[in-house]
Amino acid sequence: MRFPNRLFSCAPAALLLLLLSTCQGDSDVSKVEAARLPERPNVLWIVCEDMSPLIAAFGDSTIQTPNLSRLAARGVRFPNTFSVAGVCAPSRFAIATGVYPISGGGHHMRTQGNEERLRELGLPGAYGALVDPEVKMMSQVLRENGYFTTNNAKTDYQFQAPKTAWDENGPRAHWRHRPPGQPFFSIFNLEITHESQVWQTSKGNLRFRPGFENDTSTIYGWEDIYTGADRPEPQIPPDVNFPLPPYLADTEATREDVRRVYDNIRIMDRQVGFLLDQLEADGLTDSTIIFWYSDHGGPLPRQKRLLYDSGLRVPMIVAWPDDRRAGEIDSLLFSFVDFAPSVFSMTGIEPPEWLQGQATFGEYQADERAYVFGASDRLDEHYDRIRAARDHRFKYLRNYYPERGYYLPLAYREQMASMQELLRKRDEGSLTDAQAQWFRDRKSTEELFDTWNDGYELENLAGRAEYQDKLVELRNATDAWLQRVGDLGGEPEVEMVQRFWNGADEMPVTGRPQLRRDSIGRFILESKTPGAQIAYRILPEDADREGWRVYTEPIEFDLDSGDTLRAVAQRIGFRESGISEGW
Repeated sequence: MRFPNRLFSCAPAALLLLLLSTCQGDSDVSKVEAARLPERPNVLWIVCEDMSPLIAAFGDSTIQTPNLSRLAARGVRFPNTFSVAGVCAPSRFAIATGVYPISGGGHHMRTQGNEERLRELGLPGAYGALVDPEVKMMSQVLRENGYFTTNNAKTDYQFQAPKTAWDENGPRAHWRHRPPGQPFFSIFNLEITHESQVWQTSKGNLRFRPGFENDTSTIYGWEDIYTGADRPEPQIPPDVNFPLPPYLADTEATREDVRRVYDNIRIMDRQVGFLLDQLEADGLTDSTIIFWYSDHGGPLPRQKRLLYDSGLRVPMIVAWPDDRRAGEIDSLLFSFVDFAPSVFSMTGIEPPEWLQGQATFGEYQADERAYVFGASDRLDEHYDRIRAARDHRFKYLRNYYPERGYYLPLAYREQMASMQELLRKRDEGSLTDAQAQWFRDRKSTEELFDTWNDGYELENLAGRAEYQDKLVELRNATDAWLQRVGDLGGEPEVEMVQRFWNGADEMPVTGRPQLRRDSIGRFILESKTPGAQIAYRILPEDADREGWRVYTEPIEFDLDSGDTLRAVAQRIGFRESGISEGW
């Protein structure tokens, strides 16, 4: 199967025809074939960063990615997969919780870190998104249902993850550390394709190194990808033909950035191969569901942070243990809020009521969604509230601040040569019409794009009479979505944080766990804070355990053994409590 080489295009013609002729996915397939899966299949997520569908499996033949191609050959490709935001932290909030960022206070980029910048905005400092009390991280729900969960190693959830979230979280986290026979949910975050890797070269950043810190030879074996801190020149020759999207300046500096983007994808593909090979070596391929996807769209100007398809649309491959539907392309719409309910459904867990997405696969599979939605709010120091809705073909944007321009000057992004080229050409007055669009000083209140015929979303159809029905449809769909999930974007961020903190100057602290014994001598752990999740350890029994256990039921242990019960509580969006101990 061969696709045309259309760099960053949202819907290449051949791919579009293939999607239209490919089965949309029998709604009963997952239910009928679920019995073929292991009773509790393992789940492996391989997550790259800042990447649009730029591989051969999704229609871009600029480079070869053999490991992703072999995964696609035994899995299903989902080209209509969309992040809920064009930037990482809000996207990862949705992945971790199954809740839209605008609903839980995770919509501003970002709430953690860079205290100085946050204070310059009038905020009291870093804060955590405050979800409803019943909301838990999806990894905790899996732990409560018997899964060994690991994350290696990025978090960036817009809140501090409670100790209940992971059995292992860090650079050595791996399914290989689980107790024998226990099913696992493991995430590996591959950072080589991140935006920053386009312009940084030899600063000794660990992202440039072959793998993760500690024990790389016995667990990861990535030494031969990079040697030392210096980066090699891209292995994408200068004469490789990749047509640029019209909104980028066609200069050698820009093309060098694009070569680096492709080279980073090449390296990421090798990392994927190592993980697939480890799974195979461990004899786990036939019991593991594999997801590969990116956390949002591409890293270049007018891609990352924006709600065009170039910022939201990502490639996703899902491979089942029994190779069902191997090699197929499924055009269904998939949103990042669907990850949690889908994984629960695939592992036989009934999705909790608080989830705002829907199960796309498995026992609790829902009907296919008609729309996906996205949002943009503060980006670094700039506020610009935008909401987006999309069906299979049309994209709707609602701009709440039409008096503000499209382009936001972000110092971080302006380290990129391709961004510098656009600014240089803007200042000298030599931008093309397509390039100049991004620098307009006002926005339309509403925008509508036909992504099939205008893949770069350059022609606003909202004012044309023949598209009014579609405009009204997507406007109403957006209103219904915002009504259903709630939208904190209309509340000033400073006021929102004050409300989260009940008017205090500091983030609230979770109530310390209280230990009491029931009538048969078991320990019951409770916190006065609604929504607090309690983690515990029994020492010295757990001395070698990296993570804490999740408290779900009264604990039995021998008081005469000399063991110590240690417990800690945390609600998402609060600080962790102090530690309580019992003997």
